Amino acid sequence: MSGGGDGMESRRSIFLSAHFDAIAHATEDIQKVEQAIRSLIQLVIVGNVNLTRRYLKGHYGNMIATISAKLSAKELSSDPLRALSRQLTESDRRFLSENMKSCIDEDGNLYLRFDKQEAFMGKVRLHQGDPIRMKLKFASTRNSETILKACRESGLIL
Repeated sequence: MSGGGDGMESRRSIFLSAHFDAIAHATEDIQKVEQAIRSLIQLVIVGNVNLTRRYLKGHYGNMIATISAKLSAKELSSDPLRALSRQLTESDRRFLSENMKSCIDEDGNLYLRFDKQEAFMGKVRLHQGDPIRMKLKFASTRNSETILKACRESGLIL
C-alpha cells in the first residue's frame, strides 16, 4: 500500500490500462504520426512511453505502419479523463455527452478517437476518420452507468 492517504490513491485504481494506436499510411511521415501519438499520451501519463511499430502491406501493396503503446495503471496519471477533458473543446465534450454510450463496449472499455493532425500540433480534438484510437480499460466495472458517472465527474461529458 502506498502512503499519502490523501484520497487520490483510490482514483488511480479506477483504470487497468490505456492503449493508443494509429495507422501511418505510406503517404504520411511516421515520425510525425508518432509525435502526434506522444502528444496525446503525454496528457495522461507520468513519465515516458515506448511506442511499438508494426509494418503491414496495404491492399495495393503499399506499406502501412501501425504505431501503438500500452500503458499500465501505474503509468497513468491519477485522473486521465480529467486531463483529456481539460483539452477538449466544449463542442467535443457535448458530442461525447450525446454519444458516450456508443463509446463503451460490453466489457466496460471506453474508446475515444482523436485527430492525428491536431494532435501533431499539440491540440486534442475528436475525429472519426483515420484517427489516433485510445482504449481505456476500467479496473473494477463493466457497468456503463458507472463509467458514465466517472466521465461526468471528470468533466469529459457534460
